Amino acid sequence: MLQRIQTVYLLVVSICMFLCGALPLLSFIFNGDAITFEATGIYINGRVSHITWGLLSISCLSAILALVTLFFYKKRKTQVRMTIVNIVLIVCFYLSLGSRLYIFLSGQMPQFIRPGIGLAMPLISIVFCVMAIRSIKADEALVRSLDRLR
Repeated sequence: MLQRIQTVYLLVVSICMFLCGALPLLSFIFNGDAITFEATGIYINGRVSHITWGLLSISCLSAILALVTLFFYKKRKTQVRMTIVNIVLIVCFYLSLGSRLYIFLSGQMPQFIRPGIGLAMPLISIVFCVMAIRSIKADEALVRSLDRLR
């Protein structure tokens, strides 16, 4: 299990998604207030304005799913399916983030937007999920070719 490269990829996915839940996603100025958008909530001038626990739960669920996927190393097809589900969860994270942001801003544009490092973590996770799927499929092809030789 630990000697396979997809294990490293899935561990990176898990770490990135946990970091996504902990780091700020966006910072911007809106109506003269400094606003920080995190997975736990929207902070206006350092105080919680709106709670966004849905984003935190999606990121934690995705991180846990990546860790659980590691232990299905004998069932490679199931591992691929679980990784695809993880990619769908990460896309749902971005969709939920966009809808929360749109609802909060009510269609108006903020004055200054500074993306945080947490915003890039799900994208990095998607890349590593795709790399894990490719490695899992390569392992499956190797096992099938060895079965033909017997």
